[in-house]
Amino acid sequence: MDIKKIKTIGILGVGFMGGSLALALKEMNPSLHIRGYARSKKSYDKLSKLKILDSLTSSLKEFIRDLDIVVLALPVGEIINFFKKISLFLDKKIIICDLGSSKKLIEIAANRYLPKKVSFVGCHPLCGGEKSGAEFSCPDLYRGSFCVITSSPRKKDVQTIKLIWENLGAQVLFFSPDSHDRILSAISHLPHIISFSLTNYIPNQHSKLGLGSLRDLTRISESSASVWADIFLSNKVNILNDLDKFIKVLMQFSLLIKQNKKDQILDLITSANKKKRKIT
Repeated sequence: MDIKKIKTIGILGVGFMGGSLALALKEMNPSLHIRGYARSKKSYDKLSKLKILDSLTSSLKEFIRDLDIVVLALPVGEIINFFKKISLFLDKKIIICDLGSSKKLIEIAANRYLPKKVSFVGCHPLCGGEKSGAEFSCPDLYRGSFCVITSSPRKKDVQTIKLIWENLGAQVLFFSPDSHDRILSAISHLPHIISFSLTNYIPNQHSKLGLGSLRDLTRISESSASVWADIFLSNKVNILNDLDKFIKVLMQFSLLIKQNKKDQILDLITSANKKKRKIT
């Protein structure tokens, strides 16, 4: 699809990521019509007041009608469930993409539930934060970020989605779903488990004494429980593997401290210092 021919984009899941996408798309092209879907009256009323969408509906059939692109900005499990629901109304060629944080199960579900005439493009913008909710939407969220696309770059519709992300200021990378999930397990999913675990470990009576280091390490523990529970379960093979490896690193520190091996402790810390300088 020619990007110039895109008139209407629908966003399913207008929270922080979906709301930010709506604002960014309107900044990119003010003539675009951005339609949202509200699953409850509470959500409908909230999104109506925020005025970040051109139109809003609680009817899935009405939402899908005449869209050029559908974006599912939902937790992984809900993306899969909505594939089943929207498939009933997909009677013409349309591009569907997602913002899911793990990709393998989503790719399998898309192939299983979406009609053949539909073009599915798996996407994962590597940005966000611990905030959730459309009220925190920011039009610059995607600018300067990476966006991973897990669909074949040879497809014309994939190139359309790539061009949209680039126009939003993101740098596009192409990974297979398997590679994406393996890499993101180590650089994103494991750090969240560590942060959640550390936060749960700290005794309540000490929480008010949190120094900068504790605040830095626990910041992302405010992230959405429903989103991250889905991510952990949808990418569990990779996450369990990374957890096993990380526990071995912790045990290495534990053993060296028990044995008073200062030189080797220094080596581990120095190695981490050097690695940190390469993390951008």
